[in-house]
Amino acid sequence: METAKTINTVCSDLGVTKADLAKRMGMLPSSLYRKLARESMTFEEFQRCLEVLGVTIEFTLRYPDNSLRSSQVNHVMLLEKMDMLETELEAARKTAEFHKKSLRDLRTELNSAVGYADLGRRHSSQSGEYLEKMQMILTNMELAITYALGETADDEPVLEEPGNLETLEGMRVLLVDDNELNREIMKEILVDHGLIVEEADNGREAVAAVKVKEPGYYHFILMDIEMPVMDGCEAAMRIRKLPNRMRANVPIIALTANACSENRERANRVGMDDFLAKPVNSARLLGSLARLQ
Repeated sequence: METAKTINTVCSDLGVTKADLAKRMGMLPSSLYRKLARESMTFEEFQRCLEVLGVTIEFTLRYPDNSLRSSQVNHVMLLEKMDMLETELEAARKTAEFHKKSLRDLRTELNSAVGYADLGRRHSSQSGEYLEKMQMILTNMELAITYALGETADDEPVLEEPGNLETLEGMRVLLVDDNELNREIMKEILVDHGLIVEEADNGREAVAAVKVKEPGYYHFILMDIEMPVMDGCEAAMRIRKLPNRMRANVPIIALTANACSENRERANRVGMDDFLAKPVNSARLLGSLARLQ
């Protein structure tokens, strides 16, 4: 590129001296003269000169197919292409969010179906066969949904219920979940092991309950993460900020049907003590309570 010739021509046409150009660029005139004389000016420096002078240089581009296109036309086409790609990206994002919501809704329905079957099994031995089939279907669907959502599959083995659960008897649990069926399932597990269960269906109710009861009234809080009115992370954060330390330090266990790393990180940030995926495995639930008492 003949930078010296181009710069000299432009300066002459505009009536600008190279000394003035150097001053506008924050350079010593001698430095600019030397670069022009030696043709050692970089493309970035050359472009900066043109910008200072307010000049746009249009050149011709040759493509692999030997077609020619001016730089200005190419610039306009690239901007149009970028606008089109941004539109397509936004549409793809909305579609992905829609599919994720659909998958999560499906997961919730499957969990509910298994929950009803589990309740039925507790009251009728004939439902055991149906429960086994539904759990197998749930396992297969859960793997598919987890993969589609880009989450990490939980490959931990199913645990046996821990021993020495007698120490949990008489302890009081605040169970916070906007899904009545989920509360019913977990309440039955907890009551069967001698715990006293009180319920709330959103985070705001949970915070209010902790504030109004005497310090130490609740021994544990089981907190769903995704709830209307106030979600579980916000509620946990507010409880941790209560001035009374006995209220603020009550063990809080996060519950969620979306056991992704993002939800785990949020739960950790607000000070939750454990994290359980729904449908809750009774052994993990009781084991968590036993560890935190």
